[in-house]
Amino acid sequence: MKTLRSTIMSLQRKGKGMSKFMLKTQVCGNPDYGQDPSCPPYGVKVIQINTNSFTLLVEMVRDWQYENDIGGGNWMNPAVYVDGKEVGFMSYNGKVWADKSWTPDTKQIYFKEEIQNA
Repeated sequence: MKTLRSTIMSLQRKGKGMSKFMLKTQVCGNPDYGQDPSCPPYGVKVIQINTNSFTLLVEMVRDWQYENDIGGGNWMNPAVYVDGKEVGFMSYNGKVWADKSWTPDTKQIYFKEEIQNA
């Protein structure tokens, strides 16, 4: 089974590592599990993910969440950048929203490839 790190390294070797979509993971300790909410859980390395595909970005985030045992209580809705511009914030489920804190009025942001693949 490929790890996220080996997937990222493979993409970068193929010249696909720098790209359109970027996200830097943001997590905190979950107090429900006795973790310190002011810092990431012990042993979790925050990483930056760059890819040309939004679908691949979500897949790589999910792999990272799984490999680091990250749950919804750890996730901090990091910013998603497209071509270097902040466009929204990713929730734990991989959806991108206009606002960091979700409310019923928060608009979901869709990317062209999501609509084409639906």
